[in-house]
Amino acid sequence: MKQLKTYRLWLAALAVFIVAGATGAWMRFGLLYGFPWGLQFTNIRHAHSHLMYFGWVTPALMALIVGWLPRLTGRPFTPRQLAQFRANIIATLLLSLLAYAAFLPYGYSLATFGSVRLPVAVIAASLNIVAWYWFIWLYWRATRGVERERPLHLWDAALGFMILASMGAWSVAVISRLGIQDPFWSVAATHLFLDTFSDGWFVLAVLGLAYAANPQAAKHPWAVRGESWLIMGLPVLFLLSVPFNMMPLPIWLIGAAGGVLVALGLGGNLIALWSARPSGWGVPLFFLGLKALATLAVTIPAVTQWATIAQLRVSYLHWLLLGFVTLSLTVAAERLWGETAVPKRHWLTASVIAVILSLLLLTSLWPAAWSGRWVRVTAAWVALGPVLAAMGVVGLSFSRRKASTHPTK
Repeated sequence: MKQLKTYRLWLAALAVFIVAGATGAWMRFGLLYGFPWGLQFTNIRHAHSHLMYFGWVTPALMALIVGWLPRLTGRPFTPRQLAQFRANIIATLLLSLLAYAAFLPYGYSLATFGSVRLPVAVIAASLNIVAWYWFIWLYWRATRGVERERPLHLWDAALGFMILASMGAWSVAVISRLGIQDPFWSVAATHLFLDTFSDGWFVLAVLGLAYAANPQAAKHPWAVRGESWLIMGLPVLFLLSVPFNMMPLPIWLIGAAGGVLVALGLGGNLIALWSARPSGWGVPLFFLGLKALATLAVTIPAVTQWATIAQLRVSYLHWLLLGFVTLSLTVAAERLWGETAVPKRHWLTASVIAVILSLLLLTSLWPAAWSGRWVRVTAAWVALGPVLAAMGVVGLSFSRRKASTHPTK
């Protein structure tokens, strides 16, 4: 039976990563030399982050999950299922690029077309959510009635948190439409969307890939405990991203309890995976450990205040999204499709580490006496590293696959 070539979809997602990463580098150069065509930093930042979330990580996760499913379920895909999954992932990629193109000039503001004003980026981003629901439906049909192993448990939960995160996105629109003035609700809805999407969908789905690639770790007692703690804590974790002075103390305590559970859950999975001595997973698991420590630390208000003053938010996001999520995706792809799926992967790993280290130069942790324009120049040039490394991966992968048999997972 002809199988879905999710490997090609993986490469398409990696190509989108190149665009998103180049946009991030452009953003840093723009702060030094200005932006052309009247573009604004805030809009470019939104375009960069949305494309990373919805054009790189989300379709890459989808392609990898679909690639692993027949091995875990024991069910070959029917031709119709394969065609539906392929169409869904392609739609997810294209809709993310549509939203990117809308965010660059307009951001969240209204675009004027004659006498009509429309939030075009918001509309495009909403279409992305419809594609996610489609994937969830296809996944449910493909796994219905299958005995749940650890990866499937985690993917079930991850997709559940994707739905919860989408409720945050819809809530932002409803709050705006109703004209609710209390800033707590709009800020909370925004973090319910973005934080639950990254901490729920991304982290749980990536852990599922890690256990699919390292099945011997899946039965470790800490893997079971870790999954339970994560699922209990993640629904309220977003509250820790809401400014402390916006929340009543009981609400903050609920978020803090969730943060402790999530930190323990991440630690439990880290122990379980590390016990298997997984080849290639060392660096991603190191950043997972950093994520766990950071989550535990911000349950203390004084630490949260210090981290805000130190401007560590951007560094934290890159520990999670580049250090853990992106590098884990490359290792999982290598385990699924072989070394030619991510040739010279160590160059991408090294460039990601360099970007993460360069971001510390932009925080108050870096001594002011050693700062200067050179710090921003360095951060801008280093940001090009993952872009160039990913371009090399895509180019080498295409050339090597032409000389060998293409995988048909």
